[in-house]
Amino acid sequence: MFLFRKIIFALCIVHLVMPMAAWGDEPLTLDQAVVEALQENPALKAKEANANAAKAQIGVAKSLDDPMVGVEFYQVPLNTVAVDQAMDINYSVIQKFPFPGKRGAKKKAAESEFRSELSGYDAKKLATQVQTEHAFHELYLADKSLKLIRELKILFANLAASEGARYTTEKKTSQDFLKSKSEKERLESEAALLDAERSKAEAMLNILRHKNPNEPVAIADLPRHEHPFPNYEAFEEQVLKRHPELKMAQNKLAASESNTSFAKREASLPDIQIRGTYVQRFGQIDAWTAEAMINIPFLWEKNRKSLEEARAKEHQAKQELLSQQDQRLAALKEAYARFESNKKSYAIYKTKVLPNLSIAMKAAQSAYETGNTSFIDFIDTAREYKKAQLETLKAFVDYHSAISDLKYAVGEDFMPALMRHP
Repeated sequence: MFLFRKIIFALCIVHLVMPMAAWGDEPLTLDQAVVEALQENPALKAKEANANAAKAQIGVAKSLDDPMVGVEFYQVPLNTVAVDQAMDINYSVIQKFPFPGKRGAKKKAAESEFRSELSGYDAKKLATQVQTEHAFHELYLADKSLKLIRELKILFANLAASEGARYTTEKKTSQDFLKSKSEKERLESEAALLDAERSKAEAMLNILRHKNPNEPVAIADLPRHEHPFPNYEAFEEQVLKRHPELKMAQNKLAASESNTSFAKREASLPDIQIRGTYVQRFGQIDAWTAEAMINIPFLWEKNRKSLEEARAKEHQAKQELLSQQDQRLAALKEAYARFESNKKSYAIYKTKVLPNLSIAMKAAQSAYETGNTSFIDFIDTAREYKKAQLETLKAFVDYHSAISDLKYAVGEDFMPALMRHP
Protein backbone atom coordinates (compact mmCIF):
# COMPACT_ATOMS: atom_id res chain seq x y z
CA MET A 1 0.00 0.00 0.00
CA PHE A 2 2.79 2.40 0.92
CA LEU A 3 4.59 1.60 -2.33
CA PHE A 4 1.47 2.49 -4.30
CA ARG A 5 1.17 5.79 -2.43
CA LYS A 6 4.82 6.62 -3.10
CA ILE A 7 4.38 5.96 -6.82
CA ILE A 8 1.29 8.16 -6.93
CA PHE A 9 3.04 10.92 -5.00
CA ALA A 10 6.11 10.81 -7.25
CA LEU A 11 3.81 11.22 -10.22
CA CYS A 12 2.19 14.22 -8.53
CA ILE A 13 5.47 15.92 -7.80
CA VAL A 14 6.68 15.49 -11.39
CA HIS A 15 3.67 17.43 -12.68
CA LEU A 16 3.51 19.98 -9.87
CA VAL A 17 7.10 21.19 -10.01
CA MET A 18 8.16 20.46 -13.58
CA PRO A 19 9.62 23.60 -15.24
CA MET A 20 7.66 25.43 -17.89
CA ALA A 21 8.90 24.51 -21.35
CA ALA A 22 9.91 27.20 -23.80
CA TRP A 23 7.68 27.80 -26.81
CA GLY A 24 10.52 27.99 -29.28
CA ASP A 25 14.16 28.74 -29.85
CA GLU A 26 13.66 32.49 -30.27
CA PRO A 27 10.65 33.64 -28.25
CA LEU A 28 9.45 37.23 -28.58
CA THR A 29 10.58 39.42 -25.70
CA LEU A 30 8.58 42.31 -24.31
CA ASP A 31 11.16 44.84 -25.54
CA GLN A 32 11.12 43.34 -29.04
CA ALA A 33 7.32 43.50 -29.16
CA VAL A 34 7.37 47.18 -28.18
CA VAL A 35 10.05 48.03 -30.76
CA GLU A 36 8.06 46.32 -33.53
CA ALA A 37 4.87 48.10 -32.52
CA LEU A 38 6.57 51.51 -32.47
CA GLN A 39 8.08 50.87 -35.89
CA GLU A 40 5.10 49.30 -37.68
CA ASN A 41 1.86 50.39 -36.00
CA PRO A 42 -0.28 52.14 -38.69
CA ALA A 43 -2.11 54.40 -36.23
CA LEU A 44 1.22 55.67 -34.91
CA LYS A 45 2.49 56.27 -38.44
CA ALA A 46 -0.67 58.25 -39.18
CA LYS A 47 0.01 60.43 -36.14
CA GLU A 48 3.57 60.97 -37.35
CA ALA A 49 2.21 62.05 -40.75
CA ASN A 50 -0.02 64.61 -38.98
CA ALA A 51 3.07 66.07 -37.31
CA ASN A 52 4.87 66.27 -40.66
CA ALA A 53 1.86 68.03 -42.18
CA ALA A 54 1.84 70.54 -39.31
CA LYS A 55 5.55 71.18 -39.87
CA ALA A 56 4.92 71.94 -43.54
CA GLN A 57 2.19 74.37 -42.50
CA ILE A 58 4.85 76.63 -40.91
CA GLY A 59 6.18 77.45 -44.38
CA VAL A 60 2.66 78.18 -45.58
CA ALA A 61 1.97 80.53 -42.66
CA LYS A 62 5.08 82.67 -43.12
CA SER A 63 4.79 82.97 -46.90
CA LEU A 64 3.36 85.90 -48.81
CA ASP A 65 0.26 85.48 -50.93
CA ASP A 66 0.98 84.39 -54.47
CA PRO A 67 1.89 87.27 -56.76
CA MET A 68 -0.40 87.88 -59.72
CA VAL A 69 0.69 88.72 -63.25
CA GLY A 70 -1.66 89.78 -65.99
CA VAL A 71 -2.06 91.35 -69.40
CA GLU A 72 -4.72 93.83 -70.47
CA PHE A 73 -5.59 94.62 -74.08
CA TYR A 74 -6.95 98.13 -73.85
CA GLN A 75 -9.67 99.34 -76.25
CA VAL A 76 -9.58 96.70 -79.00
CA PRO A 77 -11.99 97.80 -81.83
CA LEU A 78 -15.30 95.91 -81.81
CA ASN A 79 -14.93 94.80 -85.44
CA THR A 80 -11.82 92.70 -84.78
CA VAL A 81 -10.29 90.21 -82.38
CA ALA A 82 -6.76 91.13 -83.33
CA VAL A 83 -5.17 92.21 -80.07
CA ASP A 84 -2.47 94.13 -81.91
CA GLN A 85 -5.21 96.62 -82.85
CA ALA A 86 -5.57 97.61 -79.18
CA MET A 87 -4.79 101.19 -78.21
CA ASP A 88 -2.21 99.81 -75.82
CA ILE A 89 -1.28 96.62 -73.95
CA ASN A 90 -0.72 96.67 -70.20
CA TYR A 91 1.50 94.09 -68.47
CA SER A 92 0.94 94.05 -64.70
CA VAL A 93 2.43 92.49 -61.58
CA ILE A 94 0.43 92.60 -58.32
CA GLN A 95 1.67 91.66 -54.86
CA LYS A 96 -0.09 91.89 -51.51
CA PHE A 97 2.00 92.64 -48.40
CA PRO A 98 0.45 92.13 -44.96
CA PHE A 99 1.10 94.73 -42.28
CA PRO A 100 4.38 94.03 -40.41
CA GLY A 101 3.82 91.56 -37.56
CA LYS A 102 0.94 89.66 -39.13
CA ARG A 103 3.07 87.01 -40.79
CA GLY A 104 5.12 86.63 -37.60
CA ALA A 105 1.98 85.95 -35.58
CA LYS A 106 0.76 83.37 -38.10
CA LYS A 107 4.17 81.73 -38.11
CA LYS A 108 4.22 81.48 -34.29
CA ALA A 109 0.76 79.93 -34.32
CA ALA A 110 1.85 77.36 -36.90
CA GLU A 111 5.00 76.54 -34.93
CA SER A 112 2.95 76.01 -31.78
CA GLU A 113 0.52 73.79 -33.70
CA PHE A 114 3.49 71.76 -34.92
CA ARG A 115 4.84 71.34 -31.38
CA SER A 116 1.35 70.35 -30.28
CA GLU A 117 1.21 67.66 -32.97
CA LEU A 118 4.66 66.44 -31.91
CA SER A 119 3.41 66.13 -28.34
CA GLY A 120 0.35 64.31 -29.65
CA TYR A 121 2.66 61.92 -31.49
CA ASP A 122 4.64 61.35 -28.29
CA ALA A 123 1.40 60.64 -26.41
CA LYS A 124 0.26 58.18 -29.09
CA LYS A 125 3.67 56.54 -29.08
CA LEU A 126 3.51 56.01 -25.33
CA ALA A 127 -0.09 54.78 -25.56
CA THR A 128 0.93 52.28 -28.25
CA GLN A 129 3.78 51.04 -26.08
CA VAL A 130 1.49 50.58 -23.07
CA GLN A 131 -1.17 48.82 -25.18
CA THR A 132 1.52 46.48 -26.55
CA GLU A 133 2.81 45.75 -23.07
CA HIS A 134 -0.71 44.99 -21.82
CA ALA A 135 -1.33 42.62 -24.74
CA PHE A 136 1.99 40.91 -23.98
CA HIS A 137 1.03 40.65 -20.29
CA GLU A 138 -2.33 39.08 -21.12
CA LEU A 139 -0.73 36.59 -23.48
CA TYR A 140 1.92 35.75 -20.89
CA LEU A 141 -0.71 35.21 -18.19
CA ALA A 142 -2.78 32.98 -20.47
CA ASP A 143 0.28 30.97 -21.55
CA LYS A 144 1.60 30.35 -18.06
CA SER A 145 -1.87 29.68 -16.60
CA LEU A 146 -2.56 27.15 -19.34
CA LYS A 147 0.75 25.50 -18.57
CA LEU A 148 -0.11 25.17 -14.88
CA ILE A 149 -3.63 23.95 -15.54
CA ARG A 150 -2.47 21.38 -18.08
CA GLU A 151 0.06 20.05 -15.58
CA LEU A 152 -2.63 19.72 -12.94
CA LYS A 153 -5.01 18.16 -15.46
CA ILE A 154 -2.42 15.50 -16.34
CA LEU A 155 -1.91 14.88 -12.63
CA PHE A 156 -5.61 14.29 -12.00
CA ALA A 157 -5.93 12.17 -15.15
CA ASN A 158 -3.09 9.93 -14.00
CA LEU A 159 -4.49 9.69 -10.50
CA ALA A 160 -7.97 8.91 -11.83
CA ALA A 161 -6.55 6.17 -14.06
CA SER A 162 -4.54 4.64 -11.24
CA GLU A 163 -7.38 4.77 -8.73
CA GLY A 164 -9.85 3.48 -11.31
CA ALA A 165 -7.67 0.50 -12.17
CA ARG A 166 -7.05 -0.24 -8.51
CA TYR A 167 -10.67 -0.21 -7.47
CA THR A 168 -11.87 -1.99 -10.60
CA THR A 169 -9.49 -4.81 -9.84
CA GLU A 170 -10.78 -4.94 -6.28
CA LYS A 171 -14.38 -4.57 -7.56
CA LYS A 172 -15.02 -1.51 -5.41
CA THR A 173 -16.35 1.95 -6.13
CA SER A 174 -13.85 4.71 -5.59
CA GLN A 175 -14.65 8.14 -4.15
CA ASP A 176 -11.04 9.02 -4.86
CA PHE A 177 -11.44 8.03 -8.51
CA LEU A 178 -14.60 10.13 -8.91
CA LYS A 179 -13.01 13.10 -7.16
CA SER A 180 -9.92 13.12 -9.37
CA LYS A 181 -12.03 12.64 -12.48
CA SER A 182 -14.31 15.56 -11.51
CA GLU A 183 -11.32 17.80 -10.90
CA LYS A 184 -9.86 16.90 -14.30
CA GLU A 185 -13.13 17.80 -16.07
CA ARG A 186 -13.32 21.13 -14.25
CA LEU A 187 -9.80 21.94 -15.36
CA GLU A 188 -10.69 21.10 -18.96
CA SER A 189 -13.40 23.78 -18.80
CA GLU A 190 -10.96 26.32 -17.35
CA ALA A 191 -8.41 25.48 -20.03
CA ALA A 192 -10.98 26.08 -22.77
CA LEU A 193 -11.72 29.55 -21.40
CA LEU A 194 -8.02 30.32 -21.15
CA ASP A 195 -7.47 29.18 -24.73
CA ALA A 196 -10.01 31.79 -25.84
CA GLU A 197 -8.31 34.47 -23.74
CA ARG A 198 -4.96 33.51 -25.18
CA SER A 199 -6.23 33.76 -28.78
CA LYS A 200 -7.64 37.21 -28.05
CA ALA A 201 -4.40 38.48 -26.50
CA GLU A 202 -2.30 36.96 -29.29
CA ALA A 203 -4.45 38.62 -31.97
CA MET A 204 -4.21 42.01 -30.22
CA LEU A 205 -0.44 41.74 -29.89
CA ASN A 206 -0.17 40.94 -33.59
CA ILE A 207 -2.47 43.80 -34.59
CA LEU A 208 -0.45 46.31 -32.58
CA ARG A 209 2.71 45.04 -34.32
CA HIS A 210 0.93 45.20 -37.73
CA LYS A 211 1.07 41.44 -38.17
CA ASN A 212 -1.46 38.84 -39.25
CA PRO A 213 -3.83 38.44 -36.24
CA ASN A 214 -3.68 34.63 -36.66
CA GLU A 215 0.11 34.47 -36.64
CA PRO A 216 1.30 32.26 -33.74
CA VAL A 217 3.41 34.05 -31.15
CA ALA A 218 5.85 32.43 -28.72
CA ILE A 219 6.78 34.86 -25.96
CA ALA A 220 9.69 35.01 -23.57
CA ASP A 221 9.53 35.41 -19.82
CA LEU A 222 8.79 38.77 -18.24
CA PRO A 223 11.65 40.61 -16.50
CA ARG A 224 11.77 40.83 -12.71
CA HIS A 225 11.62 44.41 -11.45
CA GLU A 226 13.14 44.19 -8.00
CA HIS A 227 14.80 47.64 -8.00
CA PRO A 228 13.37 50.62 -6.07
CA PHE A 229 11.02 53.10 -7.74
CA PRO A 230 10.76 56.90 -7.33
CA ASN A 231 8.24 58.22 -4.83
CA TYR A 232 4.96 59.87 -5.77
CA GLU A 233 6.34 63.41 -5.55
CA ALA A 234 9.10 62.65 -8.05
CA PHE A 235 6.58 61.21 -10.49
CA GLU A 236 4.28 64.22 -10.02
CA GLU A 237 7.15 66.56 -10.91
CA GLN A 238 7.76 64.57 -14.09
CA VAL A 239 4.08 64.80 -15.04
CA LEU A 240 3.94 68.58 -14.68
CA LYS A 241 7.17 69.08 -16.60
CA ARG A 242 7.09 66.54 -19.40
CA HIS A 243 3.77 64.76 -19.85
CA PRO A 244 2.99 64.89 -23.62
CA GLU A 245 -0.73 65.50 -23.04
CA LEU A 246 0.11 68.57 -20.95
CA LYS A 247 2.69 69.77 -23.46
CA MET A 248 0.13 69.36 -26.21
CA ALA A 249 -2.37 71.49 -24.27
CA GLN A 250 0.32 74.10 -23.54
CA ASN A 251 1.25 74.36 -27.21
CA LYS A 252 -2.40 74.63 -28.22
CA LEU A 253 -2.72 77.54 -25.83
CA ALA A 254 0.39 79.17 -27.33
CA ALA A 255 -1.09 78.71 -30.82
CA SER A 256 -4.37 80.26 -29.68
CA GLU A 257 -2.54 83.25 -28.21
CA SER A 258 -0.69 83.76 -31.50
CA ASN A 259 -3.96 83.49 -33.43
CA THR A 260 -5.48 86.12 -31.16
CA SER A 261 -2.50 88.39 -31.78
CA PHE A 262 -2.95 87.92 -35.52
CA ALA A 263 -6.69 88.59 -35.27
CA LYS A 264 -6.04 91.87 -33.41
CA ARG A 265 -3.75 93.06 -36.18
CA GLU A 266 -6.15 91.84 -38.83
CA ALA A 267 -8.98 93.82 -37.23
CA SER A 268 -7.11 97.12 -37.04
CA LEU A 269 -4.10 97.19 -39.37
CA PRO A 270 -4.40 97.35 -43.17
CA ASP A 271 -2.62 95.26 -45.76
CA ILE A 272 -0.90 96.87 -48.70
CA GLN A 273 -1.36 95.84 -52.31
CA ILE A 274 1.13 97.13 -54.87
CA ARG A 275 0.64 96.96 -58.60
CA GLY A 276 3.21 97.79 -61.25
CA THR A 277 2.24 98.00 -64.93
CA TYR A 278 4.25 98.29 -68.11
CA VAL A 279 2.18 99.97 -70.84
CA GLN A 280 2.97 99.18 -74.45
CA ARG A 281 1.47 102.01 -76.55
CA PHE A 282 1.39 101.75 -80.30
CA GLY A 283 2.65 104.86 -82.06
CA GLN A 284 3.70 106.43 -78.77
CA ILE A 285 6.41 106.10 -76.19
CA ASP A 286 5.81 103.13 -73.82
CA ALA A 287 4.90 104.06 -70.26
CA TRP A 288 4.61 102.60 -66.81
CA THR A 289 2.03 102.80 -64.07
CA ALA A 290 2.35 102.13 -60.32
CA GLU A 291 -0.50 101.68 -57.90
CA ALA A 292 -0.70 101.15 -54.14
CA MET A 293 -3.89 100.25 -52.28
CA ILE A 294 -4.80 99.38 -48.69
CA ASN A 295 -7.84 97.68 -47.30
CA ILE A 296 -10.04 99.20 -44.56
CA PRO A 297 -10.17 96.36 -41.99
CA PHE A 298 -12.44 98.05 -39.41
CA LEU A 299 -15.26 99.14 -41.70
CA TRP A 300 -17.28 95.92 -41.60
CA GLU A 301 -17.64 93.56 -38.64
CA LYS A 302 -16.00 90.48 -40.20
CA ASN A 303 -12.59 91.09 -38.64
CA ARG A 304 -14.10 92.10 -35.29
CA LYS A 305 -16.05 88.85 -35.14
CA SER A 306 -12.90 86.92 -36.07
CA LEU A 307 -11.15 88.57 -33.12
CA GLU A 308 -14.01 87.57 -30.81
CA GLU A 309 -13.74 84.01 -32.06
CA ALA A 310 -9.96 83.96 -31.51
CA ARG A 311 -10.35 85.27 -27.95
CA ALA A 312 -12.99 82.65 -27.18
CA LYS A 313 -10.74 79.89 -28.50
CA GLU A 314 -7.86 81.21 -26.43
CA HIS A 315 -10.03 81.09 -23.31
CA GLN A 316 -11.08 77.56 -24.24
CA ALA A 317 -7.42 76.53 -24.61
CA LYS A 318 -6.61 77.97 -21.16
CA GLN A 319 -9.42 76.02 -19.54
CA GLU A 320 -8.44 72.85 -21.40
CA LEU A 321 -4.89 73.21 -20.09
CA LEU A 322 -6.17 73.52 -16.51
CA SER A 323 -8.49 70.57 -17.06
CA GLN A 324 -5.66 68.51 -18.49
CA GLN A 325 -3.49 69.26 -15.47
CA ASP A 326 -6.27 68.08 -13.14
CA GLN A 327 -6.81 64.93 -15.21
CA ARG A 328 -3.12 64.06 -15.41
CA LEU A 329 -2.62 64.46 -11.65
CA ALA A 330 -5.75 62.43 -10.90
CA ALA A 331 -4.61 59.69 -13.31
CA LEU A 332 -1.17 59.65 -11.67
CA LYS A 333 -2.73 59.36 -8.21
CA GLU A 334 -4.84 56.41 -9.31
CA ALA A 335 -2.03 54.67 -11.22
CA TYR A 336 0.47 55.10 -8.39
CA ALA A 337 -1.99 53.73 -5.81
CA ARG A 338 -2.68 50.71 -8.02
CA PHE A 339 1.06 50.23 -8.56
CA GLU A 340 1.74 50.24 -4.81
CA SER A 341 -1.17 47.89 -4.14
CA ASN A 342 -0.12 45.38 -6.81
CA LYS A 343 3.49 45.57 -5.74
CA LYS A 344 2.55 44.67 -2.15
CA SER A 345 0.16 41.96 -3.31
CA TYR A 346 2.82 40.29 -5.44
CA ALA A 347 5.33 40.47 -2.57
CA ILE A 348 2.84 38.77 -0.20
CA TYR A 349 2.11 35.95 -2.65
CA LYS A 350 5.77 35.49 -3.47
CA THR A 351 7.19 35.58 0.06
CA LYS A 352 4.32 34.26 2.18
CA VAL A 353 1.38 32.58 0.42
CA LEU A 354 3.31 30.38 -2.00
CA PRO A 355 6.08 29.36 0.45
CA ASN A 356 3.49 28.46 3.10
CA LEU A 357 1.54 26.27 0.69
CA SER A 358 4.81 24.72 -0.46
CA ILE A 359 5.40 23.66 3.15
CA ALA A 360 1.84 22.37 3.34
CA MET A 361 2.48 20.34 0.21
CA LYS A 362 5.55 18.73 1.77
CA ALA A 363 3.57 17.94 4.90
CA ALA A 364 0.85 16.36 2.77
CA GLN A 365 3.53 14.25 1.10
CA SER A 366 4.71 12.82 4.38
CA ALA A 367 1.18 12.24 5.64
CA TYR A 368 0.08 10.55 2.41
CA GLU A 369 3.16 8.32 2.25
CA THR A 370 2.59 7.10 5.79
CA GLY A 371 -1.15 6.71 5.41
CA ASN A 372 -1.97 9.50 7.87
CA THR A 373 -4.09 11.48 5.42
CA SER A 374 -6.72 10.55 2.86
CA PHE A 375 -6.38 10.57 -0.88
CA ILE A 376 -8.95 13.39 -1.13
CA ASP A 377 -7.07 15.54 1.39
CA PHE A 378 -3.89 15.08 -0.60
CA ILE A 379 -5.68 16.07 -3.83
CA ASP A 380 -7.16 19.15 -2.13
CA THR A 381 -3.73 20.21 -0.93
CA ALA A 382 -2.29 19.71 -4.42
CA ARG A 383 -5.10 21.79 -5.91
CA GLU A 384 -4.60 24.58 -3.34
CA TYR A 385 -0.88 24.61 -4.06
CA LYS A 386 -1.52 24.93 -7.78
CA LYS A 387 -4.13 27.62 -7.10
CA ALA A 388 -1.52 29.58 -5.14
CA GLN A 389 0.85 29.27 -8.09
CA LEU A 390 -1.83 30.70 -10.39
CA GLU A 391 -2.61 33.54 -7.99
CA THR A 392 1.09 34.35 -7.62
CA LEU A 393 1.40 34.37 -11.41
CA LYS A 394 -1.56 36.73 -11.73
CA ALA A 395 -0.17 39.01 -9.01
CA PHE A 396 3.14 39.11 -10.89
CA VAL A 397 1.42 40.03 -14.18
CA ASP A 398 -0.82 42.58 -12.45
CA TYR A 399 2.32 44.17 -11.01
CA HIS A 400 3.80 44.48 -14.50
CA SER A 401 0.53 45.89 -15.85
CA ALA A 402 0.46 48.46 -13.07
CA ILE A 403 4.00 49.56 -14.04
CA SER A 404 2.82 50.01 -17.64
CA ASP A 405 -0.17 52.08 -16.52
CA LEU A 406 2.15 54.15 -14.34
CA LYS A 407 4.33 54.85 -17.39
CA TYR A 408 1.36 56.34 -19.22
CA ALA A 409 0.26 58.31 -16.15
CA VAL A 410 3.78 59.75 -15.74
CA GLY A 411 4.06 60.44 -19.46
CA GLU A 412 7.27 58.58 -20.26
CA ASP A 413 8.91 55.18 -20.04
CA PHE A 414 10.99 55.63 -16.91
CA MET A 415 12.10 51.98 -16.68
CA PRO A 416 15.28 52.24 -18.82
CA ALA A 417 16.60 55.03 -16.57
CA LEU A 418 15.78 53.02 -13.43
CA MET A 419 17.50 49.93 -14.76
CA ARG A 420 20.61 51.94 -15.71
CA HIS A 421 20.76 53.61 -12.26
CA PRO A 422 19.26 51.21 -9.72
